[in-house]
Amino acid sequence: MSMHAAGDIPLQITSENSSSERRITASWTIGQLKAKLEPITGIPPLSQKLTLRLGSQQSVPIEAADEENTQLGGFPLAPYAEIHV
Repeated sequence: MSMHAAGDIPLQITSENSSSERRITASWTIGQLKAKLEPITGIPPLSQKLTLRLGSQQSVPIEAADEENTQLGGFPLAPYAEIHV
């Protein structure tokens, strides 16, 4: 059984070939998220382009010059939003 921290955020992760709900932690870096998404999507981290979609609002790219140190908490994450890979 997997335990999740109280601060975990449920998000819908989508790619061309898959869609699933995952819980992420805002303190993760972009690099950590990409590494965790590779087994789910089959896309290597260096080839991933992440886009946050919040309902009808404009899509927000999840990117930074330093992805290994940029935390996801700096992006407007909301429960059940979508991250497209």
